[in-house]
Amino acid sequence: MEIFKTPKITPDAPPASSAGDEYVWMKLVPRLLSPGTLSVIHLLLREGKELRLREIAASVDLSGDHARYHCEAMERRGVLEVVQLHPRPEGDGDEPSYFFPKPPQASPLPSPSAPAASA
Repeated sequence: MEIFKTPKITPDAPPASSAGDEYVWMKLVPRLLSPGTLSVIHLLLREGKELRLREIAASVDLSGDHARYHCEAMERRGVLEVVQLHPRPEGDGDEPSYFFPKPPQASPLPSPSAPAASA
């Protein structure tokens, strides 16, 4: 079976210049992430600080449930983390603040002159 006139879904070839970040953000990311997820990521990158769930929802024009869905999905995948829980004034649980996790710190290597620890 042959397929004719199949629309191409892959982006153009990556640029030969050093504009790799622009290529990733302008061509690849919008094809890989949903618009809601992408808008949450852009917001947190732009703000550069943790934001409460309701702030995220209002800033990217999503419902609270929709914003919660995207943030929890990214949290499960390790893209976001809950930085703090804030008591809700209505008394119905806590509201999370989300931000990107800190990259893991490499453990320092012991100095050659330090004695080896015995177990």
